[in-house]
Amino acid sequence: MSHSFSRRQFLAAGTSLAAGAAFTLSPAYARPPVSWDKSKRDLTPGNTPVRLANFSLQANPSQKESVTETIRKIRDAGYSSTLTHTSLGTKNPWLTVPDSVVTELREALKTYDVTLFDAMIWANLIHRDEKTRQEALSYAAENVTAADRIGCPMVTAVTGSCDPNYYIGIHPDNWSKETWKRSVESIRQILRDTSGCKTSLGIEACITTNMDSPKSQKRIMEDVGDPRCKICLDPTNMMSFERYYHSTELLNECFDLLGENILGCHAKDTYIVPDKMLAYITEVPPGKGVQDYETYLVLLSRMKWPRTLLIEHIQQDEYAPAKAFIEETAKKVGVKIQG
Repeated sequence: MSHSFSRRQFLAAGTSLAAGAAFTLSPAYARPPVSWDKSKRDLTPGNTPVRLANFSLQANPSQKESVTETIRKIRDAGYSSTLTHTSLGTKNPWLTVPDSVVTELREALKTYDVTLFDAMIWANLIHRDEKTRQEALSYAAENVTAADRIGCPMVTAVTGSCDPNYYIGIHPDNWSKETWKRSVESIRQILRDTSGCKTSLGIEACITTNMDSPKSQKRIMEDVGDPRCKICLDPTNMMSFERYYHSTELLNECFDLLGENILGCHAKDTYIVPDKMLAYITEVPPGKGVQDYETYLVLLSRMKWPRTLLIEHIQQDEYAPAKAFIEETAKKVGVKIQG
């Protein structure tokens, strides 16, 4: 049996439903608005310079050119910091290169005034399959050991996900007490297995995991209880619809809660695709979204020693404009970019 409604009847019914919805939503969904600090931005810069890095320009002993040539190329491109990374299932080459190559790397970094700030890994440290989880933890420990050998202060990692197929996949159990406990235990194991190393494990946020806010990052450090559990800050990775127009407040919260425990930072931006029925937040190059880079750079300039801001996740031809945007913004607010 079919029913037909006039446009007027349909709109009237919709209006009634919408009005009633305000009174019938369950408490689980009727969340109050986020309360943000509406105080004026403080753009008073500090005296600490900021170093820039480019994900496509990084130290790599496996490439054909010498590490000295690589570091010189990075400096010639106008960057004063670099990183390295090794994928899961691949042996970290820094573990097996001759000592002479490690020495050459250290000398090249010093000669060209470039810092090696990070060694990234990508793995699910809390995978529910124990064999898979242990493989990920061994991979992480191996990379911490390799980073320590070359004097790299941090290995960046996410905690992971309960999704069996994607290490940062959204899953209903990602925020359970059991998952949190497994996250703490996994990080503790990596740090325990690399005791004696100076390299820290920098935990990076990801909105689809239990590392979805500066509060969760602070709590993971407290619950792990190891001084080598630190933070790699990526505010774009924490972006939600509630925070979209409040990146200034988010940045202030990050630096207030995490402070000097932030060992390195990432530079991306956030953009909501327009003209869509369902809003979709996507990544764009720095300067092409809504993130408050003036505040970001000012807060970095107040740190006790220079942090690296890594431009990542963009196409090769987008790096130069992104770098220029950051440099122009820094100049505008009086922040020094390490030349």
